[in-house]
Amino acid sequence: MHALLRQFLILNFLIAMTCPSLHAAQRHIDAKPRVTILVDDSYPPYSYVSNGYLYGIYVEQVKLAARQLSDHYQVTLEAIPWKRGVAAMESGEAFALMPPYIHKDKRPYIWPYSVSLGEEAVVAFCNEGVTLDNILGRKPSSRPINIGINAGFLILDDELASARQKGLIKIWENKDTTSNIRKLAKNRLDCYLNDRLSTQMGIESLQSEFKTLDISQFREDRVVLTRTAHIGYTKENGDRFPYKLDFIEKMNKALQTVQRKSAR
Repeated sequence: MHALLRQFLILNFLIAMTCPSLHAAQRHIDAKPRVTILVDDSYPPYSYVSNGYLYGIYVEQVKLAARQLSDHYQVTLEAIPWKRGVAAMESGEAFALMPPYIHKDKRPYIWPYSVSLGEEAVVAFCNEGVTLDNILGRKPSSRPINIGINAGFLILDDELASARQKGLIKIWENKDTTSNIRKLAKNRLDCYLNDRLSTQMGIESLQSEFKTLDISQFREDRVVLTRTAHIGYTKENGDRFPYKLDFIEKMNKALQTVQRKSAR
């Protein structure tokens, strides 16, 4: 009986000695700001959800960078439909969103942007017999060219924006790359604008659905624009995100470190 009592007292003593350090560690974790970055959930190969997990070239970059910030911040990447993510930024609800292009005028609520995550080429994939070349020279009486884009994307160059105003083209916003390619394959769209690599991967992933679907079925008509992708931050500082400037500085340095290592 005395032996059991002694073991009990020793165990209690060890727990008592351990608890302060555990509580201190927990307090350290709780003291670190929790930073959430919203991420486009359907933009392969850059960011996308598969089997409930978030993957992508940009996702891996930011995850590696976030590890370097682990002593200072708890970083969470949250997958979200792009248009909803943009709306959350506009309302001031969200702190950060990736991977937008830089649009200072069209999205004044996002500023600043991170260092570049990568460069993308937005191209027009069109069905046979359709072209966007010299679109402003098209006869006004002609049927408008139906162009699909991903919902919430701002990827028209000046020429296409002008053509839209003149009714020479009609823009259709669809949920994501897959839905646009399906409509292009069924000739419900004449062209589709998106990043080249993302579109090519989308076509390849749908080949099992459309047995005759092949990249050569859609002609790459022309490059619309070339842009860099970033993490975009809320323009608001306020009391809600007092860590904003410090986080941006640390994240930029971490991203640059990750990119240097991957370039070796």
